[in-house]
Amino acid sequence: MERGVCAMETLGDAYSSDGDYRAALKSYQRAFDLSAGDLCAHARLAVKVGDTAFHRGIATDSDGWFNIPLETTVPGSGASVAQLHMQQIRTLWASSRTADIVPLSERLLDFATTSNDADLVVGTRLSLAMVLHLLSRYDEAERYLRAISIHALPKDPKVISQYHRVCALVYASSGNAEMASDSFAKALHYAEQDPDPYAYTSILHSHAMSASMLGRTELAGNLFLQALSAARDRNLAWYVACISLEYARVLSRRGNRHLAHAYVNQAATVENPPPVLLEALAEIGIPIAIECNDPYLLSQCAKEDALTFAFRSGQPPRLGPVASSFARYFHRMRQLQKARELLEKALEYVKNADEACDLPLAIAQFGDERCFGRAREVLRSRTLLPNADVASAHLHYFDALVLDRRGDEEGCVREATAAASLFRKLRWTSYELAATLLAASAHRTRSLADGSAEPAASIPSELTLREQSVAQLAILGLSNREIGERLSISGRTVECHMTSILRRMGLRSRHQLLESVRR
Repeated sequence: MERGVCAMETLGDAYSSDGDYRAALKSYQRAFDLSAGDLCAHARLAVKVGDTAFHRGIATDSDGWFNIPLETTVPGSGASVAQLHMQQIRTLWASSRTADIVPLSERLLDFATTSNDADLVVGTRLSLAMVLHLLSRYDEAERYLRAISIHALPKDPKVISQYHRVCALVYASSGNAEMASDSFAKALHYAEQDPDPYAYTSILHSHAMSASMLGRTELAGNLFLQALSAARDRNLAWYVACISLEYARVLSRRGNRHLAHAYVNQAATVENPPPVLLEALAEIGIPIAIECNDPYLLSQCAKEDALTFAFRSGQPPRLGPVASSFARYFHRMRQLQKARELLEKALEYVKNADEACDLPLAIAQFGDERCFGRAREVLRSRTLLPNADVASAHLHYFDALVLDRRGDEEGCVREATAAASLFRKLRWTSYELAATLLAASAHRTRSLADGSAEPAASIPSELTLREQSVAQLAILGLSNREIGERLSISGRTVECHMTSILRRMGLRSRHQLLESVRR
């Protein structure tokens, strides 16, 4: 029996090193089943089964190992328990059960403290700090992080990398972009020494998310591309889809809806996606599918299970954006009351902006007026921190949307114009356009009331996605060269698109296109 376990484990190791996680999982699972009588081997193989399954984006029967009391399962070393704990955290996170990690970690910390296992104590405190931060319980997270002395860290590069990663996330949440960047650089340095194929990729991903949150759009785009390349090199198929979606959001913000649509379409083809991927499809895919008027892609992204998973996770940075995207979907489906109720429910969980700036905007557009005050406070609190450009832009846009709903055209024009200016600095072209059009619409409403203006033309949906992107950038006043740089196409191609756009819209010049929106 022992020889068979050894042979299957060795075979699994070979498959895993080649990136063939499907075959590796089969070998590890068989070895795990055969090793039930040997706690040491059983624990070791539980780690390998769990990690390999995570790399494939699925759960396994080895998760049941964690239901056995710790005191009867420790194979003589805290290292195996720490590894198993990390594997279980990954499984719970990918399954959108983040809140369930806290009691597991607290139980392990009690055991590590009783056992006088210093390394396990440090590893578990880091895990708790990370998870509590994901749950937006920042004070508790920082308390566990402060309890760790950097000089007491074990020499394991995985632990050191995790320490700097948590520090970086804490700095990013407090608006300190420079210190966050420095800590991410240290985390990446140590992650390069970690044989785990997921470690380096996940830190790149976290760095990109933080850069995006702090308004460093170009840096975020480059980091997402690096993370995407790393995930592909390591054959992390479901994670490739997750990162592709995040990059699609950056592209959409820049106004490149054509390419963003392609990335979302690619991510939507993953078979049996884990809950975390379903959430990302809903959060990012729904708005892009609506903007691109693609009903089939919308049906692929708007799986209501994603909404269930987001609330089950307990993570405000997850459930806020997912709820706001579904509110847009329900509004499109004319389920207006359902949209309002969902937004109000999500607002009970979201106490800060972080990656959830879209939730207040959705409330301003589709929510109940009694939620406006709380939603605005979510954004306002973020503007009080350093590097608050994203929150400040959203706050002006939020005010513009609210004033528009209240019929205050003059105030709407003022706030929307300020929002457009801030979004321009961030290079969030699609948001700049939306704010610009809102200001133009409010201005036009006042002019129509005075009898001094005619209704303006709109961009027809019959234009191709690329033509719509070119038209939107042209409306913002960009030259052909600048449009080409934004969309990664030549100036000659932009010129051809502009000719087609003007013909379809019945216009004779670029000036008429601008006037059709601005008059």
